Amino acid sequence: MKELMLADLSVEERKDVLRDSCDQIEEKHYTRKFSQNEKNEKREELADLSIQLAELNNQLREIRAEFKAKMKPIDEELKNVLSEIKAGGKFIKGECYKFIDNEEGKVGYYTPEGYLIEMRDMRPEEKQRTMFQVMKRSGTEG
Repeated sequence: MKELMLADLSVEERKDVLRDSCDQIEEKHYTRKFSQNEKNEKREELADLSIQLAELNNQLREIRAEFKAKMKPIDEELKNVLSEIKAGGKFIKGECYKFIDNEEGKVGYYTPEGYLIEMRDMRPEEKQRTMFQVMKRSGTEG
C-alpha cells in the first residue's frame, strides 16, 4: 500500500475519488500531520503559553509568600497558646518573692499574687541569718 494515494490530485479531488472507490467508510480516530506552517504556528503558540504559565507561576509564588507572611504570626501565636494549654498556664518573667524558712530548712518563691511557685532546700550560704531575719524572728522590728 502507498504512503500517499493519488498524490497528483488536489486534496478535494483526492477526497472525492477515495470516497467513491473505497470498500467501506468507517469513523476512526487518527493523527493528521501538520504542514510546516502549522508546525511553526504551534511552536509560537507553545512559546506564548509557556510565557503565560511562567508569569502565572511567578504571581502564584508571590501570593503564596504574602499568605505565608500573613499566616506566620498566627501560626506562632497558635503554638504559644497550645504550649500554654499544655503547661496549664502562661510562662512569664517577673518579680517573685523569696522567703527563707530556717526552721524547716526550706526556701520558697512566691508570685505577687501570693502563689508558691517553687520550693527547695536551703543552700549553705542561705543558712546564715541576716540581721533582718533575726529582727523579724525576735519581734524587735519597729
